[in-house]
Amino acid sequence: MSDEREPVAAPAPAPAAPYDLREGLAFAAVSVLLGITQGLGVNLVNSNLTGVQGALGATPTEASWLTTAYYATNISASLLLTKVRYQYGLRKFADIVIPLYLLLAVAHLFTQHLGSALLVRAALGLAAAPLSSLTVLYMVQAFPAGPKIFIGAVLGFAALQLGAPLSRVISEDLLQIGQWQGLNVVDAALAILCVAAINVVRIKPMPTQQMFAKGDALVFTLYATSLALLCVVLTQGRLHWWTDTPWLGLCLAGSALCFGLYVAIELPREKQLLDLRWLVSPFMLRFMGATLLFRIILSEQTTGAVGLMNTLGFTNDQMHPLFLWVTAGTVGGFLLALLALPSKRFGVLGDIALVLIIIAAWMDSQSTVLTRPHDLYLSQTLLATASAMFLASALLQGFGEVIAGGMKNIVSFIAVFSGGQALAGLIGQAWLATLLQDRQRLHYERLLEHMQLSDPQVVQRLAQLGGAYASTLNDTAARSTQALGLLAQQVTQQSYVLAYNDLFRAVALVSTLGFLVFAGAKTHRWHRARRAVPAHASTAPAASS
Repeated sequence: MSDEREPVAAPAPAPAAPYDLREGLAFAAVSVLLGITQGLGVNLVNSNLTGVQGALGATPTEASWLTTAYYATNISASLLLTKVRYQYGLRKFADIVIPLYLLLAVAHLFTQHLGSALLVRAALGLAAAPLSSLTVLYMVQAFPAGPKIFIGAVLGFAALQLGAPLSRVISEDLLQIGQWQGLNVVDAALAILCVAAINVVRIKPMPTQQMFAKGDALVFTLYATSLALLCVVLTQGRLHWWTDTPWLGLCLAGSALCFGLYVAIELPREKQLLDLRWLVSPFMLRFMGATLLFRIILSEQTTGAVGLMNTLGFTNDQMHPLFLWVTAGTVGGFLLALLALPSKRFGVLGDIALVLIIIAAWMDSQSTVLTRPHDLYLSQTLLATASAMFLASALLQGFGEVIAGGMKNIVSFIAVFSGGQALAGLIGQAWLATLLQDRQRLHYERLLEHMQLSDPQVVQRLAQLGGAYASTLNDTAARSTQALGLLAQQVTQQSYVLAYNDLFRAVALVSTLGFLVFAGAKTHRWHRARRAVPAHASTAPAASS
């Protein structure tokens, strides 16, 4: 009798549970709710600083610190909270961060002064960072496993983009009902719905792993401080003016110093907070460069088109149809991007997006003082479509590279993609706003040079403007003073319109240069690949022999 035993067959893996459409729709609904909550949380305040400052008794410059406080914590928090999610699991992560967001949203209701509002906005920026990840993860779980996960990732990011245009559609009514608190009530209400939703529709658990290492606290502090100081410079520089405020220089120097120390300490570490060597690989450098370019030129929508309409006297409630068209363009852009999934030619999406931006910016550069919101429907819809197509293209290409590398750089990619989008957006707004102010001053001076009180056309114009006060002012000198004031307002308005046209042309020019650079780089890589093929083919017979 032999002592040898027959090998026991390994148990067959349990069959995957069949896809449940109703469960998938529930996950998708929660994803949209989380995405809108995150989008409105940041944009309801940022899009209505003029209305907020009155309720808080603040100046425009003081109110701008609400935006600074939010982004100073939000951009760096994505890295920290991604690591927390991977170490402690998705369910614990969701059960902690969503109630925390609710508590801070409720705390917003009790802020009556600028100081307390700044503290709450900074804390809310930290708590809102994980909402982006949860939005995408819920949408991913709405689809069956396999290639369709990419569809979930694209639609998850689409949900995150809905809050920006919708915040301008609903904000006027909220401000009229409850001023600053009216905006906060929506945040709190949505946060309550999110808490209920994540408990009813429980996200599926994922494997955990050790993410933190010794020294992480120090390097993250340097990393976060560097980004926070840079956010201060980018959001406050154009308001206090770059070269006129010494503390802006100190903040910029402090940001560079902290980042330099972070890199110096991080590089020798075996387990880095971010994989710095991977981030300077050729693909990631191209990826980050493209992201920076697109987010800068896409700032044209908020700084350019909306700013132009505000200058011409239109408020958010008069631009509701425009923002609805922007929302439709955003959704349409993401849906069009899904058409590229079968061919996997994601780079073409970026090329098409650049062409759409060039067309839209050139259309907007023909604006006059008679331009109205309906004149921007087509151009801003094209711009929103381009923005969505770029985000989808960047997401798909980035995730493809991460998956090809075995998912080991997923944390670094998420931190760079989410934080980089926000940071590049601030850079774009700072550049365009600075360009606008420079060009407005130049056009104002040029217009005044051609206006002499002895000029018959100027005299005629003043007489027309003064005639509007003939029925209410009998004093000729008073009517002349009022006419001069109106003429100065018209000259200022005209100078702003000319400056906005320069801004749109600058965006079109930068987009064109970006298109040519990308086309040249692709052509170079294609020729290099073609040259490598014959050499490889010629060595094949020799190798086989």
